[in-house]
Amino acid sequence: MEFRNFSLLVRDTKVHGFADGLERGELLASKCTSCGKVQYPPQSDCPHCFGTEFEWVPVHGVGKLVSFTSVFVTPDHFTPDLSRTAPFSAYGYQPAPVGIVEMEDGLRVMGWVLGLKADSLRVGMRLAPRPEVLPDGRATVVLVKAEG
Repeated sequence: MEFRNFSLLVRDTKVHGFADGLERGELLASKCTSCGKVQYPPQSDCPHCFGTEFEWVPVHGVGKLVSFTSVFVTPDHFTPDLSRTAPFSAYGYQPAPVGIVEMEDGLRVMGWVLGLKADSLRVGMRLAPRPEVLPDGRATVVLVKAEG
């Protein structure tokens, strides 16, 4: 997948493998090959040791919601036609919740909250991040309620 299908503003980047991973159903972070620090969102240049080489590592599991907000006017490509619904566009012009979860390893992942309304969200609830490819081919990250 071309990175522009993930980001509307960035056409070329050294971390284009992130968008490729989303398309394959993988959520990826970058791991510096010099110092071993893991970064999410992925970074091609390590902010700790300034290394410029990295490898991809999967982000999986469940996190705890640490913060959330609502987007009242979603980007056009999420709701190009209200009769067609993207995973979170069923809200129409109602708030579309976005959250940040902290994973067990300390990484923080942001995504659109899928299947839950904003007024049902609580800090500390367990959500799992997962990649989602929208009907128009663009990739994003969603947060879904964890099992159990």
